[in-house]
Amino acid sequence: MKRYLLPLAALLLSATALAACSAPPAPSDTTAPTAAATAVADGSAMTTTIDYLDAGLPDLGGATIAYLTECATANAYCQTRLDGAQEMADEANAELVVFDANFDPATQLSQVQDAVQRGFDGYLFSPVASTSGCADLDVLLDTGKPVATINSPVCGNPDYTEGTVGFVAMQTESFFTEHVMNAFASCDGECEAVAVGGFVGSDLFTRWESAIAAAAAEYPNVTVVSDQPGNFDPATALTVVQDAIAANPDVSIVVSSWDDMTRGVEQAITASGKTPGTDVRIYSVGGTTDGVAKVADGTWSGTSVLLPYEESAYGFVQLARAIDTGEPTPGFTFLGDAPVVVDGPGSIFVTSDNAATFTPEY
Repeated sequence: MKRYLLPLAALLLSATALAACSAPPAPSDTTAPTAAATAVADGSAMTTTIDYLDAGLPDLGGATIAYLTECATANAYCQTRLDGAQEMADEANAELVVFDANFDPATQLSQVQDAVQRGFDGYLFSPVASTSGCADLDVLLDTGKPVATINSPVCGNPDYTEGTVGFVAMQTESFFTEHVMNAFASCDGECEAVAVGGFVGSDLFTRWESAIAAAAAEYPNVTVVSDQPGNFDPATALTVVQDAIAANPDVSIVVSSWDDMTRGVEQAITASGKTPGTDVRIYSVGGTTDGVAKVADGTWSGTSVLLPYEESAYGFVQLARAIDTGEPTPGFTFLGDAPVVVDGPGSIFVTSDNAATFTPEY
């Protein structure tokens, strides 16, 4: 059974975002956290999670689980992630109650307080932002009930936060650094690059910018001639990249942080009289249906996968395990180590060589 708790304004905003099939709107909380230490995947956390799932989830006897999330229906990523949580809840005979903050930290705080008052048996928490999410997490942990976190680290931690029963994610700073370094490594000699990220001030943009800086230091032969926000919007990305190429006609790489936004990147390259994938290589993030198709036909050089279904599904599994056995799954369950990656492309980087081995989730 699934119920949604959204204020009317959030419902309207989510419907608008979904109709546009866009990436998340700019977050209200623009406080950028200080860059944290490198996130380190914990193989035992992934193994424990997969083994518990493969053995069959327990019957939780109608336990109520609050799914406190920054987004539930705003776009295909959020919807696919909701599907993962809901299917695991159904399998475990649990009731999933969805609290959709619609990217608003103030709304999420109110929903956290509401959920605590109602007294759930467990909490699956995906924070709007690291800073506000840390305060929200403290409120949840004070209940004494198990809390699993997904998607974004909180409290200045690079990954897992002590006190929670697990952490499942992909989009840490380390993930973005791997993505950008993979792109820069394709340069045999001197080359110029353009970077297009999300919203200024958001946690994702902060991680993205740190990744650009780390990759530029690792590959001094690559000069980043333009590093601009694209607001996860193809039209904005088109303008940014077209202007960058006009000012720097020798650009040979564009790195983007979201597949839908990358459609604008491709259009900008074509409009500049260059051929995407040949004159200018494109490296995107998402692993979406459209993105993988573009990689398969050679238009894009790569897309780094995201796994929204596994993100929430594995988070729920860790929560169910804690409710059933009292045991947490500490450490960073990095989705790059998920079976769909390991047994598929064998890497988070989808290329024309391995695209056929990866089935997009959204």
